[in-house]
Amino acid sequence: MKLISTVSILAVAAVASAKSSSYKGRRTQEAEAYDGKKGSGYGYAGKKGYDYAGKKGGYDYDECPTGKKGGYISGKKGGGKGYDPSVIIPDYGDSCVICDKQNKNKPVAMVLQYVADGANSAFQPSGKATCREQQYPSPALITVNGDTYDVVDGDLIEIFPGGDAETDFHIVPTGQAVFDEDVECYIHTSCSVPIVVGDQIGPFLIMGNEDCEAPEEPECPPCQVCDTGRPDSLTLKYHSEGKDSMYQPEDKASCRTDIYPNSASVTVEGATFNLDDGDIFTITPEYSSFSAETDFEFIGASNLDCFIHTSCSVPLVPGDQIGPFEVIGDEDCPQPKCINAVVGTNDEGETAITVEFSYSNLPEDRKWAQNCDARDENCPGFDLAPLKNDWIGFYPCDEKAKPIPYPVEPEFWSYTCYDQNCHRVPDSGPVSEATVVFEDQTLPLYGRQGIHTTIAELEAAGGGCMVVLLNKYTGYSPAPYYNICEGNEIMLPDKSG
Repeated sequence: MKLISTVSILAVAAVASAKSSSYKGRRTQEAEAYDGKKGSGYGYAGKKGYDYAGKKGGYDYDECPTGKKGGYISGKKGGGKGYDPSVIIPDYGDSCVICDKQNKNKPVAMVLQYVADGANSAFQPSGKATCREQQYPSPALITVNGDTYDVVDGDLIEIFPGGDAETDFHIVPTGQAVFDEDVECYIHTSCSVPIVVGDQIGPFLIMGNEDCEAPEEPECPPCQVCDTGRPDSLTLKYHSEGKDSMYQPEDKASCRTDIYPNSASVTVEGATFNLDDGDIFTITPEYSSFSAETDFEFIGASNLDCFIHTSCSVPLVPGDQIGPFEVIGDEDCPQPKCINAVVGTNDEGETAITVEFSYSNLPEDRKWAQNCDARDENCPGFDLAPLKNDWIGFYPCDEKAKPIPYPVEPEFWSYTCYDQNCHRVPDSGPVSEATVVFEDQTLPLYGRQGIHTTIAELEAAGGGCMVVLLNKYTGYSPAPYYNICEGNEIMLPDKSG
């Protein structure tokens, strides 16, 4: 997140040092558990050790070997929205109270999370805070007390309230979403009404200040999806038996517990995937980044259409299932399959497909095409041991649905060594684990000429859905070839226009 102008955090820390030795210029704070009193914000796992760096994505895990920025671990939205002045709240549960009528120690600095889905405060009524429940722009420029912040939904900022009772925010939309005008609102910071960690006031979720004690240090998750802001890609596993997410409540994700088709065609971000129960697939934004909500359209079953939240204002956690979609990871997470492909672009703007594969000691029950000829006594059961003439091929997705899947030659292909005719190189061994990048300028001629084609030619013809396969060089009467394992579906862009 870009800070366009700011007051020195170190200078503020010096002022606050008499109050807290833990505030050292970089915010070491996250909310403790918030009980969900009327209209409460997010409840946290009660863990601490976050080091605020003022960057998109949130907090640095000091002890995590990845050194990546991560948001909160397991916050769920709790309580209803709104403020009822007739309700007397005797305490704040386990929340950290920055200040209230009994403690009018006005904060020098506060850390806020920007949440485009605004909510009414549990403690600050509309007469005290005009930042209320509504949709706010993302991305946006936020100006407060002379400091300007360039943010998207889920970003963290540190503000310095100053001496006035009200702290004013000027929010200017900078993205494609249409807003009739800029948004101006204020929150109350003189402490005559409470400022409570975990409370959301309009688009601002209160994360902490220099007086709130830091919670316990978090355990480092094995793979974080929202560690550097919104993911560039998201890998999901399709399940016909849907479940409710442990982290995304119903108002954030409409994909819920339900019975979904064993086989389904699902359109998401402009791409259509033909999915069977257990299939793993990777989605990428149709435009520059994921929106707050990513919609899934079930072709022929519109009653199952649903969305999940992808702005990282609520967690995307590997292993969590959101309706029929289990989160596997993002571009930084290893994929649990023997071959996986992701579409991107190279420096010249041409399509580049990154393929990762690892297939030593594959089990017989791996995911594969099961394209055996009924007359073939060796299939299934053919030797899966890596050989130097094993190869990677890309096929149109509709070849998957043939009575014997993939009964044709691939559109384009290469040996696993990629840059040479591997099986004719003397004294070379098999390549059983590697990352290779398929692009027209480096793809060997044998894989893109004759009956085969180039990536650019496929895109000029309309692009579309492709499946990546890892195959043996042999078969009963190839094609089809003995399939080592079946990878994911990808979408080649339509460049026919």
